[in-house]
Amino acid sequence: MRFVLGGLDTEMREIETVLLDTGYLVEYAKIGENRVNRSEAYDATHPVPMPTDVWVECRPAGYSQSELYSLGVDLVDHHQEGDVGYDMPPKQYWKASSLGQICNRLGVKRNQRLNYIAAADHCLLPAYHEQCPHVDRAGFLAFRMQFFEQFHPNPLEYLKTLHKKVLNGPCIDMLGTKIYDVSDVQGKDRKWLSDLACCYGMKTVSINQKPNRYKMFVSNLSVKEIEEFCNEYAPSLGTIINVYGDPKRQFAGAVVEGSYVRKD
Repeated sequence: MRFVLGGLDTEMREIETVLLDTGYLVEYAKIGENRVNRSEAYDATHPVPMPTDVWVECRPAGYSQSELYSLGVDLVDHHQEGDVGYDMPPKQYWKASSLGQICNRLGVKRNQRLNYIAAADHCLLPAYHEQCPHVDRAGFLAFRMQFFEQFHPNPLEYLKTLHKKVLNGPCIDMLGTKIYDVSDVQGKDRKWLSDLACCYGMKTVSINQKPNRYKMFVSNLSVKEIEEFCNEYAPSLGTIINVYGDPKRQFAGAVVEGSYVRKD
């Protein structure tokens, strides 16, 4: 059995370690000679899929999920509709996450480190707020901050500093909901945004202006607020090119023609 792995992140690195430790063959999904990143992972040109393969958070270009299953190729994922773990709630983060799926398949016993990684990848906001079984806030926060030690000697203090910066920055009012605009958090600070917003339970929006259009992305909104964004707020901005959202994972986005003009 061959496992083909998608773009590199903390969960994928742990999956590779688990697979190698249990003696399985690992290959990387590639485009040309280069390993895919996460945004390219579903358009891989290498390797050629074979029966009994397991593709993890990736897919060969031109194949649908059903086509791969019909060829005897299995898929491990939770990010797209139709994936085994896609719509599972935070309480089922282990069963939903790709790491959990791999461990369950191979009979690998879960531990606290694996719990933290799986919960963070499947549902970061609930994980920070003790909505995932076996994931405590203090331990989870300490675990997450270990990653940021490479960027700052005291990551928790730096996270607090960024929190104050965002609190003092601009906001938008979306149908009565206050959302913090993090568009100006740029450069090295952007890698902190997901943990910042989830740790402090902040609803955020990021606006990226491009020629003749802009993209608005909101996160950590409730199910009702995601629906309002997609059905009411985004259309009120102008001519919509695309709008999408996942209420269960609490994010949504819209691409709108023209230049962004603050409504409030």
